[in-house]
Amino acid sequence: MKRSILSLMYLVQGMRKAGIDVDAKLQTIGLRIDALDATSVIHPSLEWDVLKVIGQDVAPEQGLFIGQHYTLAGYGPLLMLLVTSPTLRTVLDQGIRFQQLTHLTGRLALDIADHKIALCYRPQNIHTELGLLLAQCEISGTYKFIRDLYKMMGLASPQVLIDLPFKQPQDPQQLAIYHDYYGPQVRFGAPYASFWFDESVFDVKIPSADPITFRLYEAKCIAELERLMADEQAPSLIQRVQDYLELQTGAMPSMAETAQALNLPERTLRHQLQQLNTSYKQIREDIIKDKALRLMEYKEYSIEMIAELLGYSEPAAFNHAFKRWFGQSPRQYTK
Repeated sequence: MKRSILSLMYLVQGMRKAGIDVDAKLQTIGLRIDALDATSVIHPSLEWDVLKVIGQDVAPEQGLFIGQHYTLAGYGPLLMLLVTSPTLRTVLDQGIRFQQLTHLTGRLALDIADHKIALCYRPQNIHTELGLLLAQCEISGTYKFIRDLYKMMGLASPQVLIDLPFKQPQDPQQLAIYHDYYGPQVRFGAPYASFWFDESVFDVKIPSADPITFRLYEAKCIAELERLMADEQAPSLIQRVQDYLELQTGAMPSMAETAQALNLPERTLRHQLQQLNTSYKQIREDIIKDKALRLMEYKEYSIEMIAELLGYSEPAAFNHAFKRWFGQSPRQYTK
């Protein structure tokens, strides 16, 4: 199923703050993260293609720092659902129920053993450099999420025993970095990550609980999950190109940049689109036309602002294109 583009946006922001020149990598595929439409969704296959670009030559261990820059801000309805839950048992249950609304590529589950309860995270893949990097980012980010969520709910941070699915660093300084962040009770070499709490946390009451608000945001989470699950089929090449172009505002990337983002040679992309009786130019123009109509109907932007959002250097050029497409000027269309 598709995912919110916020997952990719927050990863990029975390990489920036960790000192990685991720923007230069994105420029090679015509992507400007600050120009992305934050309400859009992205298919995992396309997201993975972009991740391959930005994760290249980034050491997996840097994920420990990247994840520390993740924030609660991008969780919207899910965050409000959690902080208005009656107990921590409900928080854990709802977190598992709606985990596809998180920014994780791995899977969450609960485990109970010896009067302890664990929030478990199984990485999608730790057998590649990119998979290991994402696992480091997401485990680090999940630990920060837990601490930030407790603070937001008005609760003291709990004692947590942490299992990590990574080899223990041989370098004492590197090991100390893990201990500084996760605490002394961190263990390495586990099959997956686990955050172990005392079982008594199940019954802890949440000061910010609110049943009316909880039901409101539960409905919002259900609606968002349905939106993301609307298209479960593997995307065609045309859909992959459309999805990539749909993410962006401003000037659209070139075919060469899009081909690189989709991990295809430019000649292959051109040929395969020809076989499908279309072209990159046609797909790009169709996306711009659709965006133009949506922006016009929103009635919140001037013609000049819409022209800029669609990548036109001059409003006159947008006016000319709009009249060619729809047989009337933008101002005539809005009357």
